Amino acid sequence: MTEALAAKQPSAANQPAPPLTIGVLALQGAYDAHVTTLAALGANPRLVRVPKELDGLDGLIMPGGESTTMLKFLDRNGFFDILQAFVKTTPTFGTCAGAILLATGVESPAQRSLAALDITVERNAYGRQIDSTILTAETALPGGPLEMVFIRAPRITQTGPAVETLATRDGHATLVRSGHLMAATFHPELSHDPRVHQLFLDLARVHRKKSSVRL
Repeated sequence: MTEALAAKQPSAANQPAPPLTIGVLALQGAYDAHVTTLAALGANPRLVRVPKELDGLDGLIMPGGESTTMLKFLDRNGFFDILQAFVKTTPTFGTCAGAILLATGVESPAQRSLAALDITVERNAYGRQIDSTILTAETALPGGPLEMVFIRAPRITQTGPAVETLATRDGHATLVRSGHLMAATFHPELSHDPRVHQLFLDLARVHRKKSSVRL
């Protein structure tokens, strides 16, 4: 190859990074809307129903739904233990029921969890389905007020010292981040505002870059 031809070849450093592959736990709950939002943001979504589908993911979203039902599905094929190990090292975002699964503490009533994110969560804290609501409030995210859709939402009652609160409702955290983990007590996938998903994609992209440097 001549020097002139070589100069025209794009270097690896200048080539665009491949799209992020983000899994969406599809055992139960509102996972389709997450897939739609991820695809619109340029990510490659993958439904995850069995442990082997966690392989090769840059991140995982655990959606809303019934956390007790999700736990029953996770008890099959050793999925719970595999997922517990996965979320310790790979960016994971839990929304509503997914936040309950990620929490280190679950109350009202107590329930088993992956115990990965240093928060305590009170289940169904805002009432039944009829008490669901949509709020718009200022958050730590740039771009103005954020729409937050609450459906049988849990409440984060405690956060650990390494947990950053990004949004609140009545003084309680509704969107938190700690290292490679995020959780929301509302449903960002049911809003037209993609900023929360974009925040998670940014987190996953930084984590992938750090991992590739270590390799």
